[in-house]
Order: sequence, then structure tokens, then C-alpha cells
Amino acid sequence: MSTSLPELSAPAGDFTLNAEDKRPVVLLSGGVGLTPMISMLNTLVNLNENRNITFLHASPNGQSHAFRDYVDSLAKRNPGVKAYYRYTQPEDADRENEYFHKEGYMDAIWLRQVIDELDSTYYLCGPVSFMRGVYTELQALGVAADNIHYEFFGPKASLSPAPESV
Repeated sequence: MSTSLPELSAPAGDFTLNAEDKRPVVLLSGGVGLTPMISMLNTLVNLNENRNITFLHASPNGQSHAFRDYVDSLAKRNPGVKAYYRYTQPEDADRENEYFHKEGYMDAIWLRQVIDELDSTYYLCGPVSFMRGVYTELQALGVAADNIHYEFFGPKASLSPAPESV
């Protein structure tokens, strides 16, 4: 009896933190997109530069929000790090414990309230619908597409709207 194993490949993608860029950084994640953002946050904190870092994460609620305490501890120890969370389906315990900053989806109004400097470098990771929404909201704020970096968990795609056919 032979068991067929799935084929594996080397990691692919070009979603990497540009450590040479000295502008402020905004890390935006939704759901499991949190994983690469934690890695980038750790790298930025370990570089120990005076670089402003805004960490934004969207999750349904506190039950599904991984690394909240860890990110909060980094923000508490590093004055340049600010962390904000949006929950789409907060539970009573989330409200009682103030685990999140705003209910609902990330929109341009809220993003403008929590991002100090729009001329920042942005990294997005999460479900496609999350990234498309955040990308659109950032562009509505005037953030240049060249300043927004993202990675899909799956085939490479674009967040920009498809050109209309003539």
C-alpha cells in the first residue's frame, strides 16, 4: 500500500520588508494575514530604529485574534509602535475587556484617524476581500499604489480594478 504525499515547493513570492526604507511603516492584516505582519513587526522592532510603526489588524472577534497580547506588549515597550484592532463580530467579552478599538471593517475615515503619516510604506496581507477593501480605502486617502505592498495566499493577482473593456 503506497501513500501519495502532496508535492511541496520552495516558498514563492516577493513580499518582503524593505529594511532600507526609512519612512514610517503601516502593517495591515486580516485573519491569517497576521502571520507575516508579526514577522515584519519583530524585524522592525529588532532593528531598533526611530521609525514609526502602525500595526492594524482585523479579526471577527477576540476568540479568533491571535497574538493580541504579544503585539500589545511590543507596543507598550516601543514608543514608536502603535497597534489598533477592528472586530467585525465582537463578543460581549471583547467589549468588556476593550480588546478592540473599532467595530466593523477598515474604512478610510478610521484609517486616517489612526495613521499619523499617510506618506508611509504599507504592507497588506489577508483574505482577498480584506485586501481589496483596504487597498481601495488607502487609495481614497491618496496613498500612491507604489507605496502599497501585498501578498496573496494563493496565485498572484492584483488588487487594482480590472480595466474596463471597450
